[in-house]
Amino acid sequence: MFNTRLLRTTATLLVLWFGIPALADDDWRGKVAIITGSSSGLGYELALLAAEKDMRLVLVDIDPEPSRALAARVLAEGGEAIAVEVDLADPDRRPQVVEAALEAFGTVDVLFNNAGYLYSATLEQMDIETARHQFEVNYWAYADLAQRVIPIMKATGGGAIVNVASAIIHRPASHGLGHYAATKQAIRGSFEAAAEELAPYGIDIFIASPGGLATNILRNAVGPLAEESDRDAADTWEHPSVAARDIFDAMGGDALHLHPGAAEGP
Repeated sequence: MFNTRLLRTTATLLVLWFGIPALADDDWRGKVAIITGSSSGLGYELALLAAEKDMRLVLVDIDPEPSRALAARVLAEGGEAIAVEVDLADPDRRPQVVEAALEAFGTVDVLFNNAGYLYSATLEQMDIETARHQFEVNYWAYADLAQRVIPIMKATGGGAIVNVASAIIHRPASHGLGHYAATKQAIRGSFEAAAEELAPYGIDIFIASPGGLATNILRNAVGPLAEESDRDAADTWEHPSVAARDIFDAMGGDALHLHPGAAEGP
């Protein structure tokens, strides 16, 4: 059973009595975490931290090689990890993520919904099929995977679902980022409701809104405005390891909205 609310209550008492930090690594040890978009950026850093905490990892990415290499490294160091190659834009492929987790480890305790990409275009420029594809990855995959793990978490007494949105959900989107912002706003709307719906079952929902991170978001962006942008601009933004650590630390609290890192950006 993995109930972060129960763990937080216990950890708070430990802090008050003994000064022990909340949600120490022992609280995470052996828990099964699905991490989407694990081959680079924030997902990769979340996977590194989860491995440090001796969690059992299900690493998910359309570009599997970095995740496979990380899984091999975890196994060589005595941990447990698998890598799953899945195109999260394909609804028929998404069930493979949870199926692989159950086959390897028998349960799911934490879902890190992190995979996503940027489609940069004005509303006038929009290609609707490309915009729909982005929604499949950036939103529908989040909702789909969450729906699939909820019964598992209910059966074991609780769990946590962490959804990576963006600082853009807290301010107006700038030129060309409207479609990306729409996917992130959808995460906010859906999972704010889910937080209330799932609280009685010990399932904690988190919506993380990092600012600009030094990831491949601009390098991998698509759309007419992406072609005009500086593909290397994100290299000067905040390292994703900062946001990853902040997310893990914030999961010891009661806040629904997490604001990891300090950088400005999408």
